[in-house]
Amino acid sequence: LKNRWHGFYSLGAAWDLKQEAFLHDNDFIPVLRFRASYGQTASPLGSTFNHMSLYDVTETYGGLQAIKPSNLSNPDFDWEYVDEFNAGADLTLFRGKRLNITLDIYDKVTKNMFINQPPSATAGAGSGETIPLSTGKMGNKGIEFALNGDVIKSRNFTWNIGLNGAYNQNRILRVNDVLDELAEGDTRIIKVGLPYGTYYATRWAGVDPASGEAQYYNRDGSISNVYNAEGQAVPLSANLFPKFTGGITSSLRWKDFTLSTLFSFVSGVDRWNNIDFYNENQAYMTSNQSKRMLYERWKKPGDIAELQRIDIPRNFTSKDVQDASFLRLRNLQLNYNVPLSIFGKTVFKSATLFVQGQNLLTWTTWRGLDPENNRQYGRFEYPNARKYTAGINVNF
Repeated sequence: LKNRWHGFYSLGAAWDLKQEAFLHDNDFIPVLRFRASYGQTASPLGSTFNHMSLYDVTETYGGLQAIKPSNLSNPDFDWEYVDEFNAGADLTLFRGKRLNITLDIYDKVTKNMFINQPPSATAGAGSGETIPLSTGKMGNKGIEFALNGDVIKSRNFTWNIGLNGAYNQNRILRVNDVLDELAEGDTRIIKVGLPYGTYYATRWAGVDPASGEAQYYNRDGSISNVYNAEGQAVPLSANLFPKFTGGITSSLRWKDFTLSTLFSFVSGVDRWNNIDFYNENQAYMTSNQSKRMLYERWKKPGDIAELQRIDIPRNFTSKDVQDASFLRLRNLQLNYNVPLSIFGKTVFKSATLFVQGQNLLTWTTWRGLDPENNRQYGRFEYPNARKYTAGINVNF
């Protein structure tokens, strides 16, 4: 292995303006700091043996045990390098530090990015197999922020609100020396100029009201009733990885009661809704499908229907890639701190009673079971459970 050892570096600087004479005695701005850093990190691909030729004996040939390659050697196997520039600021306002703001911008370039690629037909690998080669290059630019403030702050009543968010812009800069695009699985494409995780499919053109046939867009924009994924599929403006993520927190205290909430949100993310693909597919019509399979189907000329005539095959198209953005009430908790006077001279120091709910509400247009999943397919995975908890914490 040629690239077993490598050194990495980083450089950072910060300027604390609060230490400067012009800001030192300013009570309105307790904290103001600028910082910047640049450095390189790296990571190997998961397996320890990806650079080696490996074989297994799970196959037979002519009735005899056979040996076949399970991993092709790659002596040039390298690290995946990330060069990152980051600049940020920390700001606190008002006496008592009631408002805190953090802002970061970053620019990351991933070099020698691992991409699964088909080997040569003469390499001895099986049909459809791929090997990870460190040939890609990818850029990420974005901004992250966090705000936290005391809206109300008094002896018996306080209200604190927090907001954090992140926006990321991703682009593939290089695939390999020969190609500028490669398929990734059944539904996505790695292509120069597009974000990593871009979906790739034939565009759905609806159902022909006259005949009930499924219609598809060709690459030139014309409409056809013949499905040809190889000749019609195009990159979609849909991506598995979100552009925006964030959360909102609130803590409201009145005397010995505290009500805390946590919301999280994800926007600009899409997934393949395989549940719809199953429920609308007449090939599975005896397998306990949704009633949509019949009620929303074309039946007679003139019908404006969502599903094609029942004898027309159901194919994977752009309509299966659906928006999976969501806003979720992730946590809601009410605490009651038992007054110390109740304990007297007992062995108890403090006690807190609480009730809590998790994953109580979700706002989304996603038609599957749960939009919160990093898999490209939304199938019948068990969704995040709604939980209710009550308890007591006691200190002695």
